[in-house]
Parts: sequence; structure tokens; C-alpha cells
Amino acid sequence: MIKNNAIEETISYNKKSFYTPQDIIEKESQNEILGNLLLTWAGCYTKAYGHVVNNRILKDYVIIYCVGGGGWLKINEKQWIIKKGDFFVCPPNIPHSYGADNKDPWSKYWIHFRGRSASSYMNLIGISTSNPVIHTGSNAKILSWLVDIFRILSMGYTQSNLIFATSYLSNILSYISSLAMNSELNKYDNINIEKIITYMLDNISGNLNLNQLSDYASISRYHFVRVFKEKTGYSPMDYYIRLKIQKACELLESSASKINCVSSVLGFANPYYFSSTFKRIVGQSPKYYREMVHHH
Repeated sequence: MIKNNAIEETISYNKKSFYTPQDIIEKESQNEILGNLLLTWAGCYTKAYGHVVNNRILKDYVIIYCVGGGGWLKINEKQWIIKKGDFFVCPPNIPHSYGADNKDPWSKYWIHFRGRSASSYMNLIGISTSNPVIHTGSNAKILSWLVDIFRILSMGYTQSNLIFATSYLSNILSYISSLAMNSELNKYDNINIEKIITYMLDNISGNLNLNQLSDYASISRYHFVRVFKEKTGYSPMDYYIRLKIQKACELLESSASKINCVSSVLGFANPYYFSSTFKRIVGQSPKYYREMVHHH
């Protein structure tokens, strides 16, 4: 039995961890790159019988990915049951408790991190103290990145290794935000944002309107616009126009088609509207863009 203030663990399971010394954490937190996001501690437990953390308060965020068995999480007097495939976050400076199920204890990976961008990643994912759990399922991509983190940290705590390991943490957080984006729309129907974007791409030469898009999503215009913008950063119609301009860039670079033909193929009412829209989004006229990419 190990006791350390509010932390109590029964070590009766396989444990692997890579802890970055505090002096290195403080030093690298001043780094321009790592100051935004810094992985400070990572590890995994296998069949963690008796594993309990009580009322712990940390300076870092803690993310935990349950890959087997189960357990529980408690924040602000509210408790959640954690199952295989669940991913949860304990925020900094807030007491939190969690532990393994007594009959079928969890196997889990965990990462501590901090930085100026840490809270922004949590907002992107949709994580909060009232909603700290996301079900990602058994995900080989996440597991692969976690293994990469362990491999890098096992080679030491050089600045380049910390940047490299933290880049995989960024991959994990970005990927989970994508999964969360698609699951958010599932609250309204059994579709996801990716499917909506595919529908836009399938009609890139047409002129879809908001009614058609919300009808395809089978939810009200209000909910569709709100969820889509919340998860992509753009309104549905603005995103659709940007996909058209992205396709226009591809055509201008890869074909000899005249600009008015590109405009027509992508469903713009006239080439003048196409050119002004292109310049607004890309920052250059279609003609200048074509000349620029052909000179690189």
C-alpha cells in the first residue's frame, strides 16, 4: 500500500509510466512550442485491481483511456461508470476521484498534460466537468499513437523527444475531437458531419441550399446550423462554398480550363461572383493563383 496525501493506490497490477522531472517540465513550459501543449507524464495499468485515486488535485489535465474492464469517475459529487472504450478527462485544479471496478478492474492508458492550448483542445472535444466522458470504442489508431508516445519517452526527456511525444498527444486530441464532432450530430439523427460533407462534395457542381442540407440531415434548420457551425467553425453554406473554392484551386492547378469554365463547372452564377468569392477566401484572384502555382 502506498499513501501520498489524497492519493491511495494498491499496487497489485502491471504498471508502466514515464514521468518527466518537475525541473524539466518548468523549463520546457517556457519553450515557444511546448508552452502551448506539453505532455508531462504517461503510463498504463493492466488489470488494476484495487486502483483508487481519492480527491486528487493537479496542475495538469489528465486523460484516461479505458481499454478493458471498467471503473468509475467522480467530479463535483457527480459519478460516472467507466466502461471499455471510454475516454475521460480530469481537469486541473478541481478535486477528482476514480477507481477500478472491484470485479472487472480496468486496464487503462493515461496522460498528464498542460499548456496554453490545453483548455482549447478540451473545448474542441466538448469536454467539461459536467461532461467529462466520451465513448470512442476500441480504437486501434489511438492505441497506436499511445504506443508511439511510450516508445519516444523511453528514449529520454530531451526537448526534441518531448516535442515529438506531444505531437502524438495532439494527434489523439484532434482525432477525438473529430469523433466527438460526428457523435454530436448523432443526438439528432443517425448520421454524422462527415456524411453531410460527403453529400456536399457529391453535389459540388450544384447549388445546394440550407433547406436541402437540413432535409438531408433530417433535423431542423436551427439545430443543423448550430451543430454544424459548432463542430466545424463554419456555417453549412460557408463550408459548402469553401469546398467549391478548394475544388477550384485543384482545377486551376491541374487543368488548362478557362476561369469562366471552372466557374461554370462549380455551379457559380457568373464568373465575376466566382472571382470575388475566390479572392475573399484564398486572398488572391483565380488568375493570380494559377500563375503562382505554375511557377512553383
